[in-house]
Amino acid sequence: MTSDRAWIALIVVWAMVQVAWRFAQGPALELDEAEAFYFARNLALGYNAQPPLYFWLQWLVFAVVGQGILGLALLKYALLGTAGLLLYAMLRRLRPPFEAGVAVMGLGLLPQVLWEAQRALTHSVLALTMALLVMALADRVLRGPGRAGLGAWAALGITAGLGAISKWNVALLPLAILLAACLRAEWRARIDPRGVMLAVVAAAAVVALPFWWVFRNPVVAGGSLHKLGIDEAAPLWRMLAGLGSLASAWIAFCGLVIVVGGLIAFKLRGQARWRPDPQSRLMLVTMGAGAGLLAVGVVLSGVTDVADRWLLPIAVFSAPVFVLWALDSLGPLGGRWLARGLGALWVTGFALLPVSGWVEPGYRAADFAGLAKWIEDRHSDAAVVSDSIWIAGNLALVLPDRPVWRSVDTPELTGAVLWVARQGTAQALAATRGKTAAPAGGHPLRRGGRREAVDLAFSP
Repeated sequence: MTSDRAWIALIVVWAMVQVAWRFAQGPALELDEAEAFYFARNLALGYNAQPPLYFWLQWLVFAVVGQGILGLALLKYALLGTAGLLLYAMLRRLRPPFEAGVAVMGLGLLPQVLWEAQRALTHSVLALTMALLVMALADRVLRGPGRAGLGAWAALGITAGLGAISKWNVALLPLAILLAACLRAEWRARIDPRGVMLAVVAAAAVVALPFWWVFRNPVVAGGSLHKLGIDEAAPLWRMLAGLGSLASAWIAFCGLVIVVGGLIAFKLRGQARWRPDPQSRLMLVTMGAGAGLLAVGVVLSGVTDVADRWLLPIAVFSAPVFVLWALDSLGPLGGRWLARGLGALWVTGFALLPVSGWVEPGYRAADFAGLAKWIEDRHSDAAVVSDSIWIAGNLALVLPDRPVWRSVDTPELTGAVLWVARQGTAQALAATRGKTAAPAGGHPLRRGGRREAVDLAFSP
């Protein structure tokens, strides 16, 4: 059996190698990377529709290692490595090292973790880490030796608050855990009303200032609400469309778990019914409670378009629960084959990451160095303003000594400005800020297999 030390070393080394591997994926920034780079240059209570915790952590990393791709990769893979260590530590309370380690590898069955989290995501990576930390603390509170003290409840509340300001949908997880705890007598007996109240107060204290910023900036904070697909259709149609989209999101998120689980279940048909251990039961009941809360929320809100990544704080537990079931059902030999298969998944994902930078959408292969040289040669003293967070973040990276702004964040402009438009014309972009500008032509910007052009205009 593999020891704790070996599994911990494997997770840590994987995260460290991924930091170096990021540099093989292209010199430019992905969409979420560009957003993080752009906003994390400064501290603020809020930035956009995303909560601020990731940008705060990125600012701190930049303060230590400097602003660049290294700082971006360090934070992301430190968070992913921490997520793996948290899940491993929680499962080790009941499981031997091999089973806990293979359950961590089981996260590779989730495309949002194996591929999207490594390739592009930022806030969702932090949400994954915080969700696993919330569950680990809840497992201590609901199953630990003796009745949990107020300190444990306060820690759970603080973590829940930090989870909410990592990504707003993480706030669903503690609600689902509380509902799950109320559904079973052995967990219900562990609920301390004073502890719950303290946890609520602690969580509220953590989210107070970011929520105050949201209240003061509703237009900016609500900038992504259109993604929910809320429309004026008939109530019955909205309900059916929303629940259908929610079901599709679950299938997309857990599809590989469902397929592999179905194949194993078919092979094992006729065997005795699986009896989940207490941790697996807690994760299963929490997922069920979370699914119910999501369904109620979809119906009441009129949401008709649910993205699979929004399910991450709840659905992420499907993978470790599946692996624990498979290990219990397949026996030692089947468990070793499962571990090999999961290892092959991770190696394949690792090997393909550089390809994602050079094929469609190919954001990391974009030639911002050429655009930066053009700007330096012709408009060396101008501030740069763009309508695209992707362009603004990348130009801020390659032009570190120049003021680079996104148009909606631009302060009062008094000097020369170069306008860079990804959509429409640069002259129209200047007009939105009350400026007149002369056309400066277009500049090609290769992006993977696609060639697009940005439009340029200059205000002296």
